[in-house]
Amino acid sequence: MHGIFQRGLPIALLAAAWVANSPALADNGKWRGRAVLVVTSEKTVSVADKNDHTVAVTEYDGLVFTEIGGDFLANARYQVTDLDDSGGMISGGYKTFTMGDGSKVFAQYTLKEANPPIIKGEWKFISGTGKYKDITGSGNYEVHIVEGTNGKVLWDVLEGEYKVP
Repeated sequence: MHGIFQRGLPIALLAAAWVANSPALADNGKWRGRAVLVVTSEKTVSVADKNDHTVAVTEYDGLVFTEIGGDFLANARYQVTDLDDSGGMISGGYKTFTMGDGSKVFAQYTLKEANPPIIKGEWKFISGTGKYKDITGSGNYEVHIVEGTNGKVLWDVLEGEYKVP
């Protein structure tokens, strides 16, 4: 035998070196998450251009449970910043998912249908950090608002597809 085998380098060590230097396999598929959110902050301001014109920013905090998609965003902290302009300029916001290892996924969403207590729209992943760097994907959401004596609680169903290169 010639070369590295002659020097006694074990095959297992060669295989480990090959795997460590190989590009990571892409992770992709369908995802369905169910989440719970509570309101943590609300701010509404009036705009004087017409009657009943307001702009609101509401922050939510919660947790998402993955129903379809394996470990993808399973048990992630789920934060939402909602922007609403009753004049029609803005109706949507941003979603942040934070995993236990600190990796994050950021999404934008747009409201498509508001019939309280149910609100529906579309989302798309816009970026990520850590193991979710360069994530892409999109889907739909459906929020159910539950009014309570201590403020609002929402539950949210998110469905779509994702790809992590």
